[in-house]
Amino acid sequence: MADEMKKARLAFIGAGGFATGSIYPNIHKVPQIDLVAVCDLDRAKAERAARNFGAREVYVDAERMLDEQEPDGVFVIGPAPMQYEVAPIVLRRGIPVYVEKPSANTSEQARELAEMAEEHGTWGQCGFMKRFCWVYRMARDIVAREEFGTLNMVTCHFGQGPYPQIWGIDSAKRAMLIGQLCHIFDLTRFFGGDVASVSAIYHEVTENQFAYLANLRFKSGAVGQLDLNGLETRTGFRDIREWVKLVGFESHLICEGMQRLTWQPREDWSELIPETGPYTYTYDPAWTGIRDTNGNFGYLGEVRHFALRCLGQVEGGPDLWDSYEALRLGEAVYQSCESEETVEL
Repeated sequence: MADEMKKARLAFIGAGGFATGSIYPNIHKVPQIDLVAVCDLDRAKAERAARNFGAREVYVDAERMLDEQEPDGVFVIGPAPMQYEVAPIVLRRGIPVYVEKPSANTSEQARELAEMAEEHGTWGQCGFMKRFCWVYRMARDIVAREEFGTLNMVTCHFGQGPYPQIWGIDSAKRAMLIGQLCHIFDLTRFFGGDVASVSAIYHEVTENQFAYLANLRFKSGAVGQLDLNGLETRTGFRDIREWVKLVGFESHLICEGMQRLTWQPREDWSELIPETGPYTYTYDPAWTGIRDTNGNFGYLGEVRHFALRCLGQVEGGPDLWDSYEALRLGEAVYQSCESEETVEL
């Protein structure tokens, strides 16, 4: 008889809207997870999450939960200030923690969490789900191929409607860099590596509707550009537009909406009509292929990765240091806009 599948005993702190809408629903899809307990200051929320997602125990005190359950890992999901306050309760016990992006409001605070994890012999994962998005995983695979050539340019566009002032941050223009665009900053690093310098400009229409344009120089020598705005649609979190272009040598690819990918390889794959081109490969699945949006957009992948890493079955993935670097890049964009100078990282 085959051995019973090993499961990670995971606990969850937080039962708010994002957690119950985007993270909890993936737990039952990962057979390696045993959800042992849920904790929230609001007991009714914790009980509802436990009932809906199969946790056996409910707590309102995180320390007591950790004492009694001794989990292999803990999700700490909430606004960034809450995560900065609560994640240390887990890390100081040497237990791996999963936090949503970003881990904190500032790069300095994010660095504290990353260093704390190392000091206590553990690690943390940050919820940069775009790294697990099917299209971006495909793009990363193509860029690594010899036929793509060296990556020379990374261009990212992200546009939505008005962005609110959140988490006690002093302005919406800074809040968007921290709470939303940290995803794009991490995605930029996911493809291009660490950034050496940033030169950015800013344009404001209202205090909640504005645009950033940033030119980047990567440490690899490649260049990049970020086109980021809250101007192009009327409804902030409904009508988001996102695309990424990666340029190799005589080859490029474009990812659109986290759902479609078009790749022009260096060599034409047909010689029947040599006077036309370029020849491209396209990934454009039917809705039946991507009806599992949590899988398509990366939420399932990141939850599975955390469980498997807690079991020692995988390594790597977006960690607390990646949260630090994404926040640092956002702060450099803001600083460059304010100073009207290039910022070296």
